[in-house]
Amino acid sequence: MNEICYLCSSKESKPVFNENGILIVKCKSCGHVYSTYEQEEHYDGYWGEGNEEYDLDWWDHAHRAIYSEFISTFLQKDTGTILDVGCGLGFFVKMVQEKKAGWNAIGFEMSEPAVKFAKEKNGLKTVYPGMVQSSGIGKGSVDIITLWDVIEHIPKPQPLLEYLYSLLKPGGILFLQTPNVPIQLIKANLKLAIKGMKPGVHYLEAKDHINDYSRKTLSMLGKQTGFASTEYYVLTPILSFAGSKSSLGKIGKMLFYYTTKFIWFASFKSIMLNNTLFAVMKK
Repeated sequence: MNEICYLCSSKESKPVFNENGILIVKCKSCGHVYSTYEQEEHYDGYWGEGNEEYDLDWWDHAHRAIYSEFISTFLQKDTGTILDVGCGLGFFVKMVQEKKAGWNAIGFEMSEPAVKFAKEKNGLKTVYPGMVQSSGIGKGSVDIITLWDVIEHIPKPQPLLEYLYSLLKPGGILFLQTPNVPIQLIKANLKLAIKGMKPGVHYLEAKDHINDYSRKTLSMLGKQTGFASTEYYVLTPILSFAGSKSSLGKIGKMLFYYTTKFIWFASFKSIMLNNTLFAVMKK
């Protein structure tokens, strides 16, 4: 069991949630929330052994709106290089190539089964297996780097972010999508009160989501790894509701999105109630 904060190395923490015997704790020194489960630093089993049928309604269709908004918001130049780290099945890289032909879109993914799918099913020639740290990409050559639902899986993220910082051009950005832990904790405790805790339940994904970030702690990570600033956005949600294809669920999710976006701007970007953090770290 890990008892040391991944951000500040303090050993002083307090439990905030118990998921089937795995404690999720909050550092008393810096406020970072993390799982005490000891996961491998470079875990590559997230996508299975390659025999699985992937839920394409989730990984493709449900993500199209947010990917499209990201491209229209951040890829405004006609040309550039974008690197997607932990690109999974490659659907984001594919959309960039389809919508922005002048951009060089590259993906790296630890899981070989996922890379195989990206190459064979999505026809992507610029998705590669293995650690991005071994990619040989030139320093100062990349305009944008994305980490879609990646950073929470990495026990010690500082070395990765320092390496990605070195790849960015001056003024380049690192975009991170990750769960917003203050809201996630509220939801998890509500579910616990209503449904209880049963074997196999993963309200906070304690074995997969090793680091649970807030705006404060994600900004702290950015400063630790050299980034000049961290800015937050409210973007379109993934259009799926608890894995359901229900149109009513999607409508409810969009209504919640518009509400949280209104509160975000009405509060002068001080109150963020959405489930997900969208952070842009600038070099």
